[in-house]
Amino acid sequence: MDADKVAAALKDLGQPGYRWDQVRRAVYDQAIESYEEIKVLPADVRAALAERAPILSLKERRVDVSPDQRAHKALLFLRDGKTVETVLLRPSPTRWTACISSQVGCAVGCTFCATGLMGLDRTLTPEEITDQVLFWRQYMKRQGFEGRLDNVVYMGMGEPFACYEETSESLKILLDQKRFGIGARHISVSTSGLASKIPRFGRDFPQVNLALSLHAADDELRARLVPMNKAYPLSALAEALKTYLRETNRKIFFEYVLLKGENDRAQDADALARWLKELGPSSLLHVNLIIFNQTDTPHTPSDETDARRFQDRIMAAGFKTTVRQNLGRDIDGACGQLVVLENRV
Repeated sequence: MDADKVAAALKDLGQPGYRWDQVRRAVYDQAIESYEEIKVLPADVRAALAERAPILSLKERRVDVSPDQRAHKALLFLRDGKTVETVLLRPSPTRWTACISSQVGCAVGCTFCATGLMGLDRTLTPEEITDQVLFWRQYMKRQGFEGRLDNVVYMGMGEPFACYEETSESLKILLDQKRFGIGARHISVSTSGLASKIPRFGRDFPQVNLALSLHAADDELRARLVPMNKAYPLSALAEALKTYLRETNRKIFFEYVLLKGENDRAQDADALARWLKELGPSSLLHVNLIIFNQTDTPHTPSDETDARRFQDRIMAAGFKTTVRQNLGRDIDGACGQLVVLENRV
């Protein structure tokens, strides 16, 4: 919802200032889906708002649900006819997390990521980014799910730092205590390594979690897997991360997709450990290992044994390391699997 547009519409309609508070509470606190549900508003005002400032800037096309109901993937229509995917995850009985997209497609082109196959179509507006969270809150209410959606990860389609201004504005909306009211430490933004934006992000949002999609600690290998490494090699990335750590003293999460025989070998683990040791205190560096989710790309997943062996090697070097749950794999909603074929460019 575009709050400024709603407030302006209410003013044009000659409504008193408290009307905005009534709308705000109904939309953000009660997750209503239609102005018709806000009975304290006059009928003509409800109709006018629906026309001038719709609650959602996107519309549900389809929702796929994992058999265990721990992952829900939505395909959403945007106003220009484009579509985008977003995922709702339940990692534990009481926790809900929204994995949201910042762009339609992605220009980074990581070779193992289905979204990268699309290319970049366009960047989402701050309203379209945050409306994904609002959509899931409405969906949870409609489904009668217990708990509250209060964790958000920018790990869907797109590179958040490639559209920094839109990402920044959307974060301010999510953090606004009068709107979504999500705590900064319950939000994570993932970048594939746009080093020039990392120090700025630390200054602008020092309490929001930073995740880096690393996938290799050798420049030649990483440039092949993550083409952005050609513009921002590991040395530049390391300097940006050192600045971030020095200014924020906040933990960094490193995402590492394990590809059989490519980046999951002993020498790859040793290279990762050496590179991490250059950055700063090990207590501020956390490695998340992800067993590759099969996509239409020429890669093979590492198996569980390979993942645990890699984990043990990194932990022996002194770094906390976890093998992340791959929720949503059965509905193509796990890491690297989001793709909308009709949007391919």
